[in-house]
Amino acid sequence: MNLKKLTAALTASILTTCMISSLTAFPEEETQKLRVMPLGDSITDGFTGQPDGGYRLTLWNLLKENGYTDYIDFVGPNGLDSTVWDVNGSDLNHAGYSGYAIADIPNQRSGIYNFSEWLMQEYPADVVMLQIGTNDILSSALDGMDERLELLIDTILTYIPEDGLLYVSTVPYMDADVTNYTDAYTAEEMDKAVDDYNVEIREIVSRKQSEGKPIAQADINSVLTKADLLDGVHPSATGYEKMGQYWYSKLTEFIDGKPEIPTETESVSESEEMTASETESEFTETICRGDVNQDNTFNLQDVVLLQKYLLGIQPISYQAFLNADMNQDNKVNIYDLILLKKLCFNGGGFYSAGGGEGF
Repeated sequence: MNLKKLTAALTASILTTCMISSLTAFPEEETQKLRVMPLGDSITDGFTGQPDGGYRLTLWNLLKENGYTDYIDFVGPNGLDSTVWDVNGSDLNHAGYSGYAIADIPNQRSGIYNFSEWLMQEYPADVVMLQIGTNDILSSALDGMDERLELLIDTILTYIPEDGLLYVSTVPYMDADVTNYTDAYTAEEMDKAVDDYNVEIREIVSRKQSEGKPIAQADINSVLTKADLLDGVHPSATGYEKMGQYWYSKLTEFIDGKPEIPTETESVSESEEMTASETESEFTETICRGDVNQDNTFNLQDVVLLQKYLLGIQPISYQAFLNADMNQDNKVNIYDLILLKKLCFNGGGFYSAGGGEGF
């Protein structure tokens, strides 16, 4: 499901670099990147002119630190001008549009809905991170916000693949005492407008989920406070950093969403079954990290088996699960595949697991 593109890319790299004679029959898989579109208004764009690409640079740096950036592609028609800003090779493409509303507001603002079909056709995305609605509130266009948002969501969902996801984010509070953009609200009125709209977002997302749509809620409103705003509306550098960290958690939640800790009754094959008496404590004394296929060696076979597990192709035993948990976080996911790859490449060869821990 959602891990197929990442694991295919990782495995293609592993098979190219780490081939051994006994395993040359494995075909090299085509590398596909997970296409991610940051979509929204000036908060996505990075309106305040800071050389941080909004939240996107923090997000990209976190992805890079954890080994994802070779396998993820930010998509969209916009991006930072590298002749103006030093982006240090970061992929900061996006679809953020300063000043835009959900849909056109006559005589006031243009809207993203009105070109959303073109956008999704020209810049296909597996994951869309949508945050929109702040400018509708600033324009006092509160009536029908939920209807306009649902039209936009339905259009985007038409182009999201089955194993993709549309995140729809709440909008953060604004500071009505700063009147750079509007003086139409008291603080209480503006907070209520934001709260009411965020309730509508949650209701729409919940309804679409019940229909089986690939959609989830994100909650930027829970991350930012008015103290994180630079001008009453747009985040400060600190605010953008918080947003980047939050979106990183959502992306990794998406990537990590499929694999679960197997129960103690799951098996590797028909011939090897776990019994209810085999508890975690009985396994932890013999954990050999990296030895996924339990043959007392670290090699490409362990990498391929872990890939198959992540793709849902082949189950593994509880002992194999413990061995595959390279970073010891009680989950087995793409992070562990990356670490196993590094172990495979250690010194350019393969190693006997022997006894004890291999990592």
